[in-house]
Amino acid sequence: MKKLLPDKRKQKPQIAVTNLIDVMLMLVFFFMITASFARNQEKLPVEVPKAANATTMETDNMTVQIAKNGRTYLAGKPVEMTELTSAIKTWVTNSPDRPVMVEADKDANYGRIIHVLDQIRSNGAVNIGLATRPESK
Repeated sequence: MKKLLPDKRKQKPQIAVTNLIDVMLMLVFFFMITASFARNQEKLPVEVPKAANATTMETDNMTVQIAKNGRTYLAGKPVEMTELTSAIKTWVTNSPDRPVMVEADKDANYGRIIHVLDQIRSNGAVNIGLATRPESK
C-alpha cells in the first residue's frame, strides 16, 4: 500500500557554526586591538630639554626617568639603583640591542644622569637613547 504522506525523519539539532566563527573572530580582533593600547606607559611629568634634531622612536623600549630632585623612576615608580640594575639585566638578557630610553629633567643634576647612564651601560645595554623634545619653530 502506498503512503500519501512521506515519513518525517527526526532531524538532529545542529549548531550554526558560521555564526560562532564570526563572533569568535570579532572577539579576537577586539582583544588584539585593545591589547595594543594596554602598554605600560606610566610616566612622570619630566620636562626634557629641547633639541633641533629630535626624532621619534616607535619601538618598544624601557624608559628610565630622572626627576629634577635626582630620584630615578622606572615605569612611573621610584626605584633604587639595585632594582634598576636588575631590571636592566632582565630587559637585555636575550637581546642586548633592546632600546633603553633615559628621560632626564632639564634641571636634573648632570652627575646623576651620567651615573645612571653608566649603570645602564655596565649592565649590558648598548642601545641607549636620551629623550628630547623638538624645538618649536
